This record gives sequence, structure tokens and C-alpha cells, in this order.
Amino acid sequence: MTSKEKDTEAATANIQEKEKEIGDSQGSSSESETIPRRDLLSALNHLREIPDVLQEGILFAGGGPAILLQAAVPNILKEPQGGDRLAIQLLESVQTVISYICCLALGTKKEKKALIQLLDQETCPFKENDHYSRDPAVRLWVAATLYATATDIYQRVWGKMDYRTASRAYAEYSLIVSALKVPDDVWPKNREAFWHYWDTMIEDIDTSSLPKDLEPELVHNFQKLPRWVRPFKPVLRAFSKEMLPPHIREGYGLKSTASCRAIFKVGLWAVIAIYPAFPKKLRSYPQRYYQRKLEEQLK
Repeated sequence: MTSKEKDTEAATANIQEKEKEIGDSQGSSSESETIPRRDLLSALNHLREIPDVLQEGILFAGGGPAILLQAAVPNILKEPQGGDRLAIQLLESVQTVISYICCLALGTKKEKKALIQLLDQETCPFKENDHYSRDPAVRLWVAATLYATATDIYQRVWGKMDYRTASRAYAEYSLIVSALKVPDDVWPKNREAFWHYWDTMIEDIDTSSLPKDLEPELVHNFQKLPRWVRPFKPVLRAFSKEMLPPHIREGYGLKSTASCRAIFKVGLWAVIAIYPAFPKKLRSYPQRYYQRKLEEQLK
């Protein structure tokens, strides 16, 4: 075991002990608790698995289905929106959270500390672009959609993770989720609990009232995304449709047509065949783009 691995395990063990102390001292209290921030920052500075995963730009292909899944639950935003405004606020919000995740996983110690302090004070950068509800259940769902879609994309390209690596990556992502102010007693404790929560949420989504104009409005507002994303609009649109569970896709009034499936399959084949051969600097460009935007605000 390397010294870095020992530091990581020591930090994680310290956090687990702190959580146990909180639980022992409060008994059956229903008040949400979070990891002590000093211990959290220490653990975030010793991540091993999740940085390698999150630096892969191809994960951003899961942004479309993540947004549609987020919008499938009630009260996802602070204020009810429809049509164009719903699409714009979701696009702004998901990019804001992604920039925070990139910083917490791959930023410097100084940047992570500054961001955590700002998140705690609710004076965080891009606050005006974070329209998600403060409801812990909503924050949980947002973090869950990003984890699930990123996991799906990553394993399609790189193959299935072994159990130990996947468990470590999930534990490290849980630290990031805690920094994003999702209460630790709300976020599933392990991967098994997460996928049980996920399957239950997907099954329980009421598809009868999904906004059928949302997907076209997201496409219409593609200019809200970075310029380097726009040439991939047809492929990303196919990914958004084909990665959704069938009943949710139908609830949005979307169809899995032969042409859409062909674009998805060819696009995925090309990604699997070509993307891993790209230099890491090119593959990590999307992550660095969002990280730089946040770095400018933290100076």
C-alpha cells in the first residue's frame, strides 16, 4: 500500500469515526448531519479513484439524460418553470453543479477549501445559475442522476469496474456529495443502497405529467452550452433519448426511432473504438473547461 493510499484510508476511517460519534451522541434525532468540514477537506485532498473517472470528457454525454431525469421529479427547481425557462434553468444549474464537482475532485487544496467555505456560507460562485431546490431530497436526486449517467457512460467505454474499485469510487463521490450539502443521512451509504434507491425512484416516477416540450427546448437552447459541444448536437440528442428508461422516454413524448438508434449505436461504437486512444489532455478538456471557469471565480 502506498503512502497516499494509507492517507486516504486514514482520512476515510477518521470520517467514519466522526459519523459514529455523531450518531451515538444524538440517538434517534432526525436532524440531518454532515461530515465535519475539516475532516471532509482532508479526505477530498486524498482522492484516488474518482479523479481518474471524472476527468474523462465523454462523461458529459450523460448530461442530457441526467437533465431529463431531474425534471421528471416534482419541484426540482426553486420556483416552478415551464417551457423555455425550465430548459434554460436546468442547463444553467447542471453546469454549475458540474463545475463544483470538477473542483472538489480535481482542484487544488486551496480551491477545494475556498469552494467548501463558500458553499457552507451559501455565497458560492455562480449562485445565480443554481436554480435547484434546496430540498435535500431534490439535491440527492440531482447528485444521483449525475452519478448514474456518468457510471453508465464510463462503463460503456472502459468496461465494467471491478467491485473494489467501484466501491472506492462511490465512497469518494459520496465525499463530494457531502461537500455539496447533501446530508450524509440522506445519501445512500453504499452502492447497493444507491441502486436500490435509484431503481425505486425510476419505477415511481409519474410519467403522466412530464413536460413534453422540454427536450425540444433543451435542443433549442444549445447555445447555453460551450461552443465545443454544439457540433455534437445530433449524437447527444440520440444519447439523451436512448439512455432514458423507456417509460420515461415515452412520458416525454420521445420516440426511439430507427434513425435515432442508429445514431446512438454508431456514436457509441465510435466512442468505444476511438476515444480511449485520444491523449489524456484532449479527453480531459471538458473537465478542465468547467474547472477553469470556477477557478476564475475563486481568485
